[in-house]
Amino acid sequence: MLDDVRSMKAREHRSLGHWTLAQACKHLADSINGSIDGLNLSRHRFKRWFLAKRMLSWTLENGIPPGITVDPNLTPQPDADPEMSVADLHRAVERYQGHRGKLRPHPLFGRMDRPTWDRLHCVHCAHHLSFIVPCD
Repeated sequence: MLDDVRSMKAREHRSLGHWTLAQACKHLADSINGSIDGLNLSRHRFKRWFLAKRMLSWTLENGIPPGITVDPNLTPQPDADPEMSVADLHRAVERYQGHRGKLRPHPLFGRMDRPTWDRLHCVHCAHHLSFIVPCD
């Protein structure tokens, strides 16, 4: 995934969605770091308590629908810097891969084991990066 991001940054690309490559990378970096440091759990309490397992299972099987925002605080600024955002994503992935402690609960899905977090991060990255396409 990081090779694809660096490749896309190095060539002309466009977004089919609402975010630039820099915004997507910044959001993904913040989300990955949040699985280690913690994310805002004040929203979605009812869903997390009653629907988390079903929603997680559906998401892992079907992907993330466009337009879903779990935490508006993770929405990146429109002027996100491409160099910094890609570097932040690279550092977040390295940090996550090296992290051996417990991971924090997800705002919508609650507590998850490491393999489930791994899968969710992959689905999340694929979702956001699928909107960035080369211009060729």
